[in-house]
Amino acid sequence: MLHLDEARNRAIDFLKDPLESAPRGAKAVLIDDLFGKLRLVLWIQKKDQVDSMKRVIDEGLSRECGPYWTGEIWLAKAGAKPTPADNRLYSRAWEAAMERPHQRLRVLDRRRNRGGWFVQLEAPWPAPQAGPTPQQPPVIVFFSFKGGVGRTTALASFAVRHARLGERVAVIDADLDAPGLGSLLPNVDGGLARWGLVDYLLERPQGDVDLRDYYHVSRREEVTGPGEIVVFPAGRVDSLYLGKLARADLEPQSDGARHPIEQLLHDVRKELKPHWILIDARAGLADPAGILLSGLTHLHVLFGTFSEQSWAGLRRVVERLGGDRVREGRPQADCLLVHSMVPENLKVAADAFQSFRERARDEFIDLYYAAEPEPGTDEGDFLYVGDADSTEAPHEPLRLSYASWLADFPSFDLVADRLATSPEHVHLAERIGARFGAS
Repeated sequence: MLHLDEARNRAIDFLKDPLESAPRGAKAVLIDDLFGKLRLVLWIQKKDQVDSMKRVIDEGLSRECGPYWTGEIWLAKAGAKPTPADNRLYSRAWEAAMERPHQRLRVLDRRRNRGGWFVQLEAPWPAPQAGPTPQQPPVIVFFSFKGGVGRTTALASFAVRHARLGERVAVIDADLDAPGLGSLLPNVDGGLARWGLVDYLLERPQGDVDLRDYYHVSRREEVTGPGEIVVFPAGRVDSLYLGKLARADLEPQSDGARHPIEQLLHDVRKELKPHWILIDARAGLADPAGILLSGLTHLHVLFGTFSEQSWAGLRRVVERLGGDRVREGRPQADCLLVHSMVPENLKVAADAFQSFRERARDEFIDLYYAAEPEPGTDEGDFLYVGDADSTEAPHEPLRLSYASWLADFPSFDLVADRLATSPEHVHLAERIGARFGAS
């Protein structure tokens, strides 16, 4: 049986020869459409070569791709009279195609969802360099490919630690499929906001909203000290929640408008003026994680274990934050790697951490760092392979050991002190703060 990815690869391999031998100006976009079918946009300058070129390509792709080839070849140049709308469509297809296996060939993926994983965005405002301020708070996303690795508790530890310094910390639960951050950090009465992120995503695109409807304030002296944590829960998981989640549009905006999550960051900064904005991302390849790992945040804290399952997902994220951006001429997005669930046994822990560290270096050199520039060329703002030797390099991991006392606790209040002062969590908080000039 011929599989779709095999058919796609065959099409790419086949198209190189006829395009290379065609006159100057010939090029094509291979489209992998919403239904897993292949079609082609073709540019040919000479009219007398249109029919023969189409025949060669159609016969070849029919042979190589079988049922996945639609037989559709859209002509963007000679031999056809595309409308101005068609020309705009074809031009956008050429520009939007991210995969470029050949100078004259590009590949465009059309997708039903998870479009956030295929766009590159920029942070909504510059990252602070001399310490966070209410006017310039860092936006930090906490992500793990696999769940149950201490990601949410690490975020909560950071939030509590900085609240105890008298700061305001905004936290957003973007783990829409498995909410939990809101109940971990409830308000003074032990409750949470009536509405949350999923409601904001549905309602903000319709016009102005009252931001106070979507958050509650966790301000309890025994937990937060003199500061406070403003919590945007995912939403109340009641009988209406699943319907809201099914209607929430997390796809990139095609009209140039801000994505609702980006709009939320601006609203939070303007109305709440926090020192920090922390976002708990859904584990795995969920829709919200795609947008949040697009470069939209200032720092990406990535949690992983040494398992192959964990690295399978981390590899995709590391390349997205690094190599994908380098190929587009963008500096890498900043990230910080955490080796979590390190065994409690000291000898086993040391060996496991060293193995993870070596694996991280290899993966980041392969997928994140840019190749060393040629002598005399502008180095730009990229991180190069030579930068991997720094002890502060993005691939240099921190450790979070498995803690049995965090496996099950009836109330966050009972572990808040321990979390805020745990040496490993303190070290993580300090490394994060150092990225933004915080003492």
